[in-house]
Amino acid sequence: MFETDAIKSGIYSQESTNSFGKVDMAKNDFLKLLIAQLSNQDPMSPLESQDFAAQLAQFSSVEQLQNINSNIEQGIEVDLILAQTINNTMAASLIGKYAKAIGDTVVIDAYGGADLTFRLNGFAQDVKITITDSNGNTVNVLTAKNLSNGEHNISWDGKNTEGQTVQEGTYHFTVEATDIGGNVISVTPLIVGNAAGIKYENGRSFLLIGGQEVPFSSVVEIGMASNG
Repeated sequence: MFETDAIKSGIYSQESTNSFGKVDMAKNDFLKLLIAQLSNQDPMSPLESQDFAAQLAQFSSVEQLQNINSNIEQGIEVDLILAQTINNTMAASLIGKYAKAIGDTVVIDAYGGADLTFRLNGFAQDVKITITDSNGNTVNVLTAKNLSNGEHNISWDGKNTEGQTVQEGTYHFTVEATDIGGNVISVTPLIVGNAAGIKYENGRSFLLIGGQEVPFSSVVEIGMASNG
């Protein structure tokens, strides 16, 4: 009864009601409710002192919980900033190092030609590499035979199926491999090269490898700089 009167009297502000229609009590709302309760209590049956003390204790608990929640949120924010600072500092130390990352793209520049790198999870009798442009159109298809388990580089001269040099830009490649029995061999496409720099975008760090922006989550190996 009292709570209904309190709502009618405007004790609960519009900001205290969440999107689910429930009332979220802040400490100021709690104090308003307590004052209203004291002001509207039955003179013939006033609020007992122990009830008043219990409500004050409840108010104190609510305030402490709010303070704890605020401190936790601030702590998480500080930890995220610190982690990002450490990651950015470590990322800068990778410039000039040899890097290897999972990725199925290759860049053709003014010099033309590129190496397509991939890792086979078993011996492959037949390997087919399909190169496509940014629109998904097939540019060229390369083949290889009898490749062992492990990492391989297949050279692409940067030309299409008609022998014409393709335009500069980024291309995709997919690798299909089968063993002697025609069973599919799993393949991991790779991007390899020396890290030329670091790029930061929207709080994320990217390693620049062979003209490509590679997210750090895709990097699988870092080593000494390659002279190749």
